Amino acid sequence: MAKYTFTCEQCSPAVNFTVEAENEDEAVEKLMEETKGHVGEKHPDMANASPEEAKNMIKSSLKKED
Repeated sequence: MAKYTFTCEQCSPAVNFTVEAENEDEAVEKLMEETKGHVGEKHPDMANASPEEAKNMIKSSLKKED
């Protein structure tokens, strides 16, 4: 398992979310669940984003720790 980190760069200061996953797809799914509360609280305008938009947003700043 590897650690994957998503950084919400829209927040100041930036907020990091980290999960352990077998691959990038699993990490994205876990991070979508992990960030639901954050999005609802800090970015209510983005709460209605489609699942595909949310996945693309997470993938845009997803980093894998080796």
